[in-house]
Amino acid sequence: MRPVRTIAAALLVASIAVAGCSTRDTSPPGDAAPSTAAPATPAPDQPTSDQPAPGPPVARPPSTAEAVATAVSFMRREVGMAHPVAGPFRRTGATTGQVDIHASSSPAADVVTVASEPVTTVSLQRLRTVWYVTGTRTPAIQILSPQPRDAVRSPVSVLGVAPAAIEGQVRVRVTRDRYGKDIELGSGSLTADSAGAGGEFSGEIAFARPSGTAGSVVFTVNARGNGQVAAATVVRVRFATNQPPRIQQVITTPKLSEMHGRLLLPDRVEIQVFATGADRARLVLTPTGTAAAYYSKVVAETTPAEDGLWLVWHPFDGAIGSLTIQVTGPGGSARHAIGDVYHE
Repeated sequence: MRPVRTIAAALLVASIAVAGCSTRDTSPPGDAAPSTAAPATPAPDQPTSDQPAPGPPVARPPSTAEAVATAVSFMRREVGMAHPVAGPFRRTGATTGQVDIHASSSPAADVVTVASEPVTTVSLQRLRTVWYVTGTRTPAIQILSPQPRDAVRSPVSVLGVAPAAIEGQVRVRVTRDRYGKDIELGSGSLTADSAGAGGEFSGEIAFARPSGTAGSVVFTVNARGNGQVAAATVVRVRFATNQPPRIQQVITTPKLSEMHGRLLLPDRVEIQVFATGADRARLVLTPTGTAAAYYSKVVAETTPAEDGLWLVWHPFDGAIGSLTIQVTGPGGSARHAIGDVYHE
């Protein structure tokens, strides 16, 4: 009996050993290292036959949050405002918008605590992947000249009003566009007469000859007490590349008659301007009296036509002041005074 029991035990051990080997061969343990012959999911830059190569990143339009960030960055980098605080983004068109910026004396302040400060409105244009600042404006600095897209040369003549200028000082800088911080070409300070009650200022700012064709004239005033930039008007301009335009002839229809030393305006007046080197014309009415520049306004503007530059104006009742033609072109600007006018 003993030999039979020994043989049976040996057969049982052998069958268990065979079954265990079969289990290991068909079902490897879960923590076994992957085989080097069969790597894990390939890296994105190593496409397989069933995985197409990735294309270039898809460009997306910039968000309104990026517009606000662009406005804040512009005011800090290009204008020199130490702590700009932004309001919400406002759409003004399909690809345009505005952001109101207040100057704060502290980086911890919010728009509520600085609401009494002058506001600067930043205008933006949405490009394919970024927002572009097209200029800024503020009631604290109103600019009559230069106007956006004017061609300017050194020295550039400026005219405006800064009713809240501290000690009557308006800082003016001419900059050239480039990637990153713009290059300053020239700067100066102008005094606003009767600050707080009109604040008209004018003068000329010399600047170095630019290597590019586009830039800005940056006007700033400081806040009371801390000497930091409180508000800014930024006018985008072109740099003159040709000879200045020349006004050859101005024809009004009907012809204006004189009465009591002024030209009498009809209910509708057409003005034809013949000029060389001009691509735009403006009609500017400057009222009579103190702080005249504060109330100056462009009452008509046109673009070139085959038979010259045409301006059409319907004077409002009681209009009185001096009327001026301004033309601009790649070489700069020119003016022609029509004279003192009034409309009954």
